[in-house]
Amino acid sequence: MPHIIMHTTLRKIGNSRGVLLTKEIIDKLNIVDGQEIEVSLNDESSIVLKPTQLRKKKRPILNLDLSTWEAQFKSAIEKGEMPETDVFEGMANKFDKSW
Repeated sequence: MPHIIMHTTLRKIGNSRGVLLTKEIIDKLNIVDGQEIEVSLNDESSIVLKPTQLRKKKRPILNLDLSTWEAQFKSAIEKGEMPETDVFEGMANKFDKSW
């Protein structure tokens, strides 16, 4: 791979810091958004970035068949799996109090 030099600026991102990579570098490394990258410090004066193996995230299969939901709820309750409490329980705003 030919030696590529780019100049960039360290940027504040929340409580962390980051740098932006050019399209040329991203293309040469064959990396994609969301891909894990290994970062290592080389001889205490340079940083090495290496793409890790691209892992496809498995999406959970959603059961959208409403006719089976009741049975699933009953089964979950029998197993002791109770639904979470409402995260807004005890919270109110002016609109809620108006009715």
